[in-house]
Amino acid sequence: MELLQPSKSSYTKASDKAWFTYAQNGNEFQQGLLGLTDSYIAGSLCLQFPKDGPLKAKKIEVSITGTEYVRWTEQVLKPRFRDGRMCQEYETEEYKYEQKILDQSLILWKSEKESYEEITTMDLPFQIQLPKDLPPSMDLEIGKIYYQVKANFERKSNFWKLQGSHKSIKCMCLVTRYSPMPEPSPMQWIQWIDQEAWKRGLGYNISMNHDTFGPANPIIVNFAMKILKQGLKIKEVFVGLKEYREFRADNHNKSTRNYIQTVKMSGDQFSEVTDEWAHEFKINVLENEVNWTTSRHHIDVYHCIKIKIKFGLLGPKNVNIKREIKIENISDVKYY
Repeated sequence: MELLQPSKSSYTKASDKAWFTYAQNGNEFQQGLLGLTDSYIAGSLCLQFPKDGPLKAKKIEVSITGTEYVRWTEQVLKPRFRDGRMCQEYETEEYKYEQKILDQSLILWKSEKESYEEITTMDLPFQIQLPKDLPPSMDLEIGKIYYQVKANFERKSNFWKLQGSHKSIKCMCLVTRYSPMPEPSPMQWIQWIDQEAWKRGLGYNISMNHDTFGPANPIIVNFAMKILKQGLKIKEVFVGLKEYREFRADNHNKSTRNYIQTVKMSGDQFSEVTDEWAHEFKINVLENEVNWTTSRHHIDVYHCIKIKIKFGLLGPKNVNIKREIKIENISDVKYY
């Protein structure tokens, strides 16, 4: 059976005589559940050089590298001396940070002779274990963590063909991290029939059973309220998952934030409520809509659940509850 291989667009440096394939029965480089089990980057390096132009090499090695990268630009107002007077002009300022977070290599082949050996066709399988604490691949536009599989050939240089002593190919490699199903970690916010509830005219009892969520563990908010003042107008009940991103480079910070998912119930749905009302709000954590909670040297991603009870302009003060939670790639795969 022919082995699957990365697409041409996955290569950042390619050759028509050397390419990678995935391991048998695989459709990506990563094997195993990083974070739950031992995990590896595995595949084969395939070489196919013509007989009249073989690769003359001494050593062939493969490596997996990881990089944490941040870059953004801002328009900054700076003083300038123009036409004999001081003025201020906007200039584009770049802030950038780059650090290698992984560099592991493996020698696949080495010449047994002191001289170069000629190679035409060769398949070289490889397997490199990943560190257990490795962060996953992510692309946040301003910042990213990315991995590449690289093959390096120590070859005979050719002055006439402008060929140096080293040749390489590079291919992007997705690294996915997994988390186990979390243990219960109950949270509760309650003002049911206390002084604050009577003053507001509404009591509430809100709870969650976990503080870590993911694809296999959706966010469940148990919501109950009690009307203590007849005629109280409720404008909206709101539950939202919000993602915050912070980037650091050259002693400068940049942050972004946005709601990933929200669930709302408008006031007309409560018009008939005269006593108690309960509902279970559910937010499914979809892998293609959210980034995992991450804390790195120059990239932070964190999440909060926001719960709001909104009243009209003449009503009592809105209820605003905010709690930081974790979003992880929770898997229900049996890995024992």
